[in-house]
Amino acid sequence: MLALLERKPFEQITVRDICAEAGVHYATFFRHHASKEALLDYVAADQIDRLVELTLPVMHAIDDQAGFHALCAYVDEHRTLWSALLNGGAAATMRDEWLRLSREVAASTPPMNNWLPVELGIICSVSLIAETVSWWLAQAPKAYSVDEIAIIMHRLVSSSTMRPD
Repeated sequence: MLALLERKPFEQITVRDICAEAGVHYATFFRHHASKEALLDYVAADQIDRLVELTLPVMHAIDDQAGFHALCAYVDEHRTLWSALLNGGAAATMRDEWLRLSREVAASTPPMNNWLPVELGIICSVSLIAETVSWWLAQAPKAYSVDEIAIIMHRLVSSSTMRPD
């Protein structure tokens, strides 16, 4: 599916296309996934897992600005895939998985402030990040650099959810 997403929109990809690309029988596909949408959901969850694995150690070891840069660099490296996932058929799954993993991280991290309920902070932060990435991917490639988007994201999130009272 990933190779196909590089060449055409999700809506134009069939299960037969996926099977031909992967070199598997049509029935084999359905032993693993109920539909092409289910496969897309699986890919979306995997991408969010990879993103969190990549960015969390950087955010905790260095600073949150470096974490935003790592996030943007990863998305930029996989721009076509992330465009298809976040602005296409898996947008809801991407956001849900991002929220789920963020809740897990928040459960083991002290709150950034005492004025914002943790759950609301998570929702706001994930929404700001996801919508910023989604917007960026909808722009012409190279319209905004990784550095520019990382700075925008950092300012949006830190000014709205990370400031002390």
